[in-house]
Amino acid sequence: MLTMSDRLEAYEDLLITAAGKTDKVRDGIEKVVSTLVSAVDGRGTPWGDDTLGHNFANGDQGYLAGKKNILEGASNMAGTFGNFSDGQKKAAEDLKKMDHDNGDGFQ
Repeated sequence: MLTMSDRLEAYEDLLITAAGKTDKVRDGIEKVVSTLVSAVDGRGTPWGDDTLGHNFANGDQGYLAGKKNILEGASNMAGTFGNFSDGQKKAAEDLKKMDHDNGDGFQ
């Protein structure tokens, strides 16, 4: 519990720095996904059109379903980091506004 002698410190600049780093994580994930999609799509369907290739690629446990799940998961992860960054930026803005508004109360 805070007492009157305790001090609450807010570091808006550190939140902004953290948001930038979080954006870089998001960008890195998006780059990996983009590179993976380009590399995989560039190879076409090397498993072929025969029964063995069809069994490999299709179905709930097939390659195509797995590829879809991995790409969706990675895209969701990138989106989550984007949301974290947005939250960090918003928190920094809110803290700055609160500090400014509180300072106005002492004038």
